[in-house]
Amino acid sequence: MGRAGATKRFCLAASVIAVIAFGLSFHLGAERVWRSSEKRCFAVVNEMVRSGDWLVPRMSPDGPPRLQKPPLYYWAATMSARLAGGPSIVTLRSVSVLASLGTALIVFFWGRSIGGFACGIASTLVLAATALFIVRARYGDAEPLLSFATTLALASFERLWRTRDARQLPVLAAFVALAFLTKATAALLTIFAPILLWLALHQELGLALHPRVLVWTAVSATAGLAWYVAIVVTVPGAFLQLVGYALVPVGAITAHHVATHFEHLLYYVPRFPLQTLPASLLLVWLIADAWRSRFWRDDERLRFVATSFLTLFAAWSLIPQKQMHYLLPLTPLFALLCGQRITRYLSRGRG
Repeated sequence: MGRAGATKRFCLAASVIAVIAFGLSFHLGAERVWRSSEKRCFAVVNEMVRSGDWLVPRMSPDGPPRLQKPPLYYWAATMSARLAGGPSIVTLRSVSVLASLGTALIVFFWGRSIGGFACGIASTLVLAATALFIVRARYGDAEPLLSFATTLALASFERLWRTRDARQLPVLAAFVALAFLTKATAALLTIFAPILLWLALHQELGLALHPRVLVWTAVSATAGLAWYVAIVVTVPGAFLQLVGYALVPVGAITAHHVATHFEHLLYYVPRFPLQTLPASLLLVWLIADAWRSRFWRDDERLRFVATSFLTLFAAWSLIPQKQMHYLLPLTPLFALLCGQRITRYLSRGRG
């Protein structure tokens, strides 16, 4: 490819990302704070900015420690508030916007690696046409950051699996720690469920016990658990609270430590297509392609993406507690599958 062609491709990719950035940030502070999760995050960040205490999240000066979730999102939003001169709903939501833009960039580069530049662009456009992704990107809570870290980790593992390059291990370890500090139990599910199933399908679970893997697993666990250790040491009664939260999946609790938002097994089946419109209009086309290709038998990279998507969909369906934002990490995987399908279709048309 000549320099002119490379320049055109760069400009096209930059334009797509710029349009997404504009759409996500347009009138970011105009919508009122109505989600309870966003209200809690806003209160915690305000108190963190006021007190300067970044270790123990609290919603008010005399309020109890809020230990249900790890603090990475609070830290990022507090840093945003400090840089902007004070907390606001825009500084809170800007973390989600930046995380979502990061996810779009990962989808572009991952798609380009799988199917070329056209696949990267198509995948990014499909992601931008996914309502769940766009809406959640404008909420000030931890979900977009979790989706960003999960996509990073799965892309890193896919490259590690493909290249068998041990230099990817510390990268994967860092992304796992990042995800864990974002949402703990949910991160363990969104990352390790697809990876372990993939290894099991290839009868290579033993790789998880390789000495290098164990070393970097220990490093990742140390980084991810450091905040919990500090909390247990400094906050009286914190250990029992953390154990209680760990026993309730994804930290969904009431004041009486009883899990909420229980739904039936098929809760997501009709809702995922509705929540991901208009991109989900490609779903039937994608299913037909999976059938014809025998689940992408000749493309192991796409098969990993599809396996990860189905694994997470099944896992969240089996867990009794359900909310639509639990499926946010599935949207980049869905976009990659659709992007590759679109690219192959257009390539055949040109041929």
